[in-house]
Amino acid sequence: IVLVLADGRRILLESRFDEVVDQYDDYYDVYLLLDEAALDGSWERLAEYTLEILGRVAVVDVRFDSTRRDEIDLDSLGLPELA
Repeated sequence: IVLVLADGRRILLESRFDEVVDQYDDYYDVYLLLDEAALDGSWERLAEYTLEILGRVAVVDVRFDSTRRDEIDLDSLGLPELA
């Protein structure tokens, strides 16, 4: 799970874990998150607090900063809604 704060919006990127194949999905589902969604505690059910799904993006296409913790390049998601 990756949470991005951009222009006052909360963007959630979620790559689900598949128990059968024992690995994460190769794609992130990208959601617009409700402002009321609590960010403290577990994020396991955070996708239940979304306004809409914005799309899917391959995990390998998402460009993170060098620490992989501070920023992502929103353009790398290829979603016009975030431009």
